[in-house]
Amino acid sequence: MAPSRIFVRASAAIACALVTACASTPRGATEANFARAKSGAPAGATLFARECAGCHGARGEVVNSTPQILGEGALPEYPRARDLNASPAAGDPESLKLEAQSRPPGAPWRDPFRTARDLHNYVSQHMPLPKDRAGSLPPDDYWAILNFMLLAHGVQLPPEGVTAQNAAAVKL
Repeated sequence: MAPSRIFVRASAAIACALVTACASTPRGATEANFARAKSGAPAGATLFARECAGCHGARGEVVNSTPQILGEGALPEYPRARDLNASPAAGDPESLKLEAQSRPPGAPWRDPFRTARDLHNYVSQHMPLPKDRAGSLPPDDYWAILNFMLLAHGVQLPPEGVTAQNAAAVKL
């Protein structure tokens, strides 16, 4: 067999092995949570596909260098003192370096996401990108996307969904 054919077959075998290995650990929302989110928040699913999936992936898994926003390990809480002067360790370069390493790739500094209100505040002020589009969606669109995202995470939502009135009570 010619060396070029051996190389092509070996490359194909390696590619298949990599695809199989990656497929065994999918990123983003699970199939069950994704289906639940699409049926539970159809307007949010449509908006997510139009406004978010281009950068974050159809299931929030990661595209290019954007952070994963759906599924296990997405939207972690980053503990940080709110007042850097309150604790001498809060501004410590080594602590800040460790904190930066715990962020998803491409994620800027932000307050922790502890409630749906925290997530809504961030998304409605900083998304979609580029920066000149940040905060440009109608308020109802942000709530629809948020409901979809939370259902895709498996979060139990109030019967009326997450709204401005109850977002602070919905824990992530």
